[in-house]
Amino acid sequence: MTRSTVRFAPGGVKHQRVREEIADQLRELIARGELRRGDKLPAERQLAAALSVSRHSVREAIRSLEQQGVLASRRGDGTYVLDDRQELLYGPLGMAVEQRNIQEVLEFRKLLEPQIASLAARNITDADIGLLREKLNEQKAVIAEGGSGSAHDAEFHLLIAKATGNRVLYEVLVRIHDIVSESRDFTLQTEERRDWAVMTHERVLEALMNRDPEAAFREMHAHIDYVEQIALQWID
Repeated sequence: MTRSTVRFAPGGVKHQRVREEIADQLRELIARGELRRGDKLPAERQLAAALSVSRHSVREAIRSLEQQGVLASRRGDGTYVLDDRQELLYGPLGMAVEQRNIQEVLEFRKLLEPQIASLAARNITDADIGLLREKLNEQKAVIAEGGSGSAHDAEFHLLIAKATGNRVLYEVLVRIHDIVSESRDFTLQTEERRDWAVMTHERVLEALMNRDPEAAFREMHAHIDYVEQIALQWID
């Protein structure tokens, strides 16, 4: 099945590492479930047009994902998604996270995400800040209409990881997207918690806008610490 409705990030790919950026966008589509196991990718020509890049760059990105076991090209047929979102977890990290509970996931997030926020504060660009503001405004709008805003919450954190400029950190969060999202879904079950999530995201964003690594670390740590308190109360 071809996912003709899959939407890529607007504005095309403008970074120097074009191949890696294309691969990142394809991974994100798989992580969000917009591309699933067995889905057929649009033709190279369509992907190139959607991303405003050359067909050669698309071909190289697909080849890279084939080597990682994410995609498979069938001669005369097309390129298909091999891995669904859970199967993007592989290797020692994947095995460890698969044997999880909410408390362990939050311990992991508490160790990793404040450091990510701190590094992002050092490297963030005005364009990154614009994307974060846009995503936070979308989250507010969804919550105002009665939604949980969970998907936008997750994308907000992924954008922070991307703003670090460290591809390894970003890859880690993309690959454990579903696992980490479970703790977010758990947290955003009430209106009070959703309002709290927006408020703390505002504080994190303010620290990033000020390029203040210590404040970014502190605000992200406080954000996840509160989620952990809720989880521990529920477990007790």
